[in-house]
Amino acid sequence: METLTSEVVTWLKANGASVVGISNVERFNGAPRGHHPQDFLREASSVITFGVALLHHVLHWEGYLVNSELVPAKYQKDILQNYFYMQTGYTMVNDLLGMMALRVSNFLESRGYRSLFFPATYGPLVWEFIKERIPSGRGLFSQRHAAVMAGLGEFGLNNVVVTPEHGPRIRFNSVITEVELTSSPLLEEKVCLGESCSICVQNCPGAISICGDFDPGAVWYVTPARTDIDACEKASSLHYCLGRCIKVCPVAQESSKH
Repeated sequence: METLTSEVVTWLKANGASVVGISNVERFNGAPRGHHPQDFLREASSVITFGVALLHHVLHWEGYLVNSELVPAKYQKDILQNYFYMQTGYTMVNDLLGMMALRVSNFLESRGYRSLFFPATYGPLVWEFIKERIPSGRGLFSQRHAAVMAGLGEFGLNNVVVTPEHGPRIRFNSVITEVELTSSPLLEEKVCLGESCSICVQNCPGAISICGDFDPGAVWYVTPARTDIDACEKASSLHYCLGRCIKVCPVAQESSKH
């Protein structure tokens, strides 16, 4: 299936994907019951995971509008975090990820291989609905774990995936499919700078906690940290810190500016 693998990867990169990786479903053994790829698609063989990088200046919104004569000072941070950043760094990126996943799934089904995908995490429009029904707030399928299993990065101390090319400033989606595609190699060298850096944790107002049972020198295929979703939501309302834990990460900062 080398040819089909190449077609899928080429199409995704030509249509907005910054990175693409592929994993076989065996890499997901140990997933929470009911959330393994084969729990959704019984004959699933592969998971295609792809990411869209965030624009550098979308994340550096905290200093904007300070000289605005149009937006009152008391509303500036609210507008920038909950409108500008949420739209340009979250909703629009998720929309693109969803459209790419739909088109790849339709392409594979036209070749005779059943495929499916999920919305790229929960947007603000459905968040209240989800919180009432899934207490942990976790996704139906973990895009973060899929990205790590596809060799695109490793978990960082900020509990998100850190990639060599874009650091943690990237969003992911995946397509689960019946076709057996060529798997990408897992990451073999660390990307996250770990506890010697910890700038992401230092800049978070209390939502990130570090686990005590990880090898600091290993590639982190399992997250070394936890995020308190409720605390994160409350902090963003008080401190306007949404996205700060990925903005401050020094990995690939220079490449994201060019």
